[in-house]
This record gives sequence, C-alpha cells and structure tokens, in this order.
Amino acid sequence: MSSPPASSPKLSSLEAVRAIAAVLVVLMHATHLMRVPQFSGHVGLGGLFDFGYVGVDVFFVLSGFIITYVHHGELGGGASHWREFLWKRFVRIFPIYWLVLALSVLPSLLSRLASGRRPLIDMGLDALPGTLLLWIGGGLPEIVGVAWSLQFEILFYLSFCVLLLHVGLGLTLYAAWAALSVAQAYGVLHSPLPLSLGDPMCLEFLLGVAAGLIARRAPLFTLPGQGLLVAAALVAAVVYERIGPQGTHAFGGRVALGLAVAALILTLVAWERHRPARLPRPLAALGATSYSLYLSHCLLINIALAALAKVGLYRLLPELVLFLVAMTVALVGGWALGRWVELPVVAWLRRQYSARAPGRTSPQGTATA
Repeated sequence: MSSPPASSPKLSSLEAVRAIAAVLVVLMHATHLMRVPQFSGHVGLGGLFDFGYVGVDVFFVLSGFIITYVHHGELGGGASHWREFLWKRFVRIFPIYWLVLALSVLPSLLSRLASGRRPLIDMGLDALPGTLLLWIGGGLPEIVGVAWSLQFEILFYLSFCVLLLHVGLGLTLYAAWAALSVAQAYGVLHSPLPLSLGDPMCLEFLLGVAAGLIARRAPLFTLPGQGLLVAAALVAAVVYERIGPQGTHAFGGRVALGLAVAALILTLVAWERHRPARLPRPLAALGATSYSLYLSHCLLINIALAALAKVGLYRLLPELVLFLVAMTVALVGGWALGRWVELPVVAWLRRQYSARAPGRTSPQGTATA
C-alpha cells in the first residue's frame, strides 16, 4: 500500500505512457496516409496498425488525471488559480498548434504563388472558430487533422475551472455530466447533448479526473500480478473496442478503454511511490515532446512520402521501407520541433507570467502539465 504524497513528484512512467500513445497514433497514420492515389492508393502494411487511434483515448484519460493530480492543491482556490491554470493551458496548446497550422498551410500558399494564382486558403469563415481557436462549437478544425481532439481538450480545461473555483460544485457538475453521457448512450435523452458533451471520450476524461482524485486522496494498493492483470485488461479493452458487438468508436469500447487506462495509471503511480521509474532516454525524450509529435506527424509523413515520390523512389522501394522512412521522419521531426521550439516557447511564456505575478509557485507536475 502507498499513501498519497504531499507534493506532486514527477511520474516518469506516465511520460512513457504518453510517448507510447503518441507513437501508436503515428503508426496508424504512417500507413493510412499511403492510401491517397499519388502514393500507394491503399492503407499500408495491410492495416496492421489500424488500432493506433486508441492512443487518443489514452491521451484523454491522461489529460484528466494529470491536471487533477498536479493541480489538486489548487482545487477550490478561487479565480486566481483558474486564471493561472488557463494561461498554462493556453501556452501549452496554442503557440505550437498555430505554428504547425501555419506550416501545414505554407505548401499550398507557395504552390499558388508559383502558379501565379492568388495565395488564398480554401477554408470558409464558418470553420475559423474551430480551426483557429479550437472551439468545439465552431465546426471541425481544418488543415491539421488531429486538431479535433484538441477541441475536446479545450472543453475539458474550461470545465476544470469550475473545480478550481469550488470543489463541491465542480464534482456535482462532473457527476451530472457523466450521468447525462450514459443516458445519451442508452437513448434516454430525446436529443444529444450540445458541444459533443455526450461523446464517450468525455467520459474518458472524467475517468482520468476520478483517477487523479483517487491518487491524491486515497492510499493505493498493489497486489501480486497486478501489472499483468492490468496489461491483460488493457489488451482486452482494445480488442473489445475493435471487434466488440457495438463496433469501433462506440460507447462501450471507449468506456472499457477509459477504465483500463485509468487502472494502468493508478498502478504505475502506486509503483512509483515505492520506486521511481527510470526511462530509456529516447522514450523520455518522446514523452516530453509527444504533443509536438502528435501535432506535426501527419505533415512530416506527407512530406517524407511526397519527397520519395518526387525523386522516383516511392514505386521502387518495398512498402515496409517506405513506412520506416515515414516513421523515422515523423519521430525525429516531431522530437526536434518539441525539443527546440515547443518546450523553450512554453518555458519562456510561463516565465513571463511568473514575472508578472510574483509569489506564485508552480506545482511540479506529473509529466508536463
């Protein structure tokens, strides 16, 4: 048994979970981006990594856990805490997202300029709130395909402010949210909840919040064979999500994944309270820069595959080699973007906030909060 800590030590094992989740998404897209006509015209490697989207489910549970675990001491602390919290979330999400968005638009603009056309972006005004501000009610984001998940993250962060203002009110809100999501899934509600609030991925976030509260407020037990049991549960949840009777992306599969990931997180936290994990440096580096990797990997994979097609190698090389080249470019490029751009910019912006608000201390977080 392990007791809840008084502070928020860095949990290296969760950096590993974040790195693996990001790599799963990259594996899937490295094969799926081959299906466009100018490349292979079909999903690469026979769809071997089609399950990679579960990495996003892991991210949602991790998100709820991390912000609850790291900011637990600030719950119910009032407006000053939520202002600081939102600033940290803003600098974590938007600067690097806007950079990747600009880099994704750049090839199209350059192509238009080279052909003598006006450098316009093919995006309607109705898509701007969802694309630029990641507002979930402003339409699906365009250009950066994975940004749809960031819309949920923004929604989660805004909801968490209620917990920062008042714990009782926040927990009541979350309990009602979970109940309404279940009611929607089973057809009790006459119409779906607005702003995708009834999406099962919201329940994954709420499960992460619950896991964070448990980790901070209750002793965690570890049993013999618990690691194997949790690993088996996670595999079973992935299989159920993929081939269960409800089909993929359904309520039951998402909840199963959320429960399994929450159990994994609590197990890792319990272990680390006895002995901190030591990660291999490449895995730790990918964990620290997983957000940049997640944002930029589709752009980098497309660049790699397009370059191979341009020089005439795409049709000559085996598909496995093409896949490995795309993966290497995505992983190295995503790491470099995070290491040399994202992390320094986030650190600089947070220092600016601290300089303007002397006396404020930042909790030492689980992974990067």
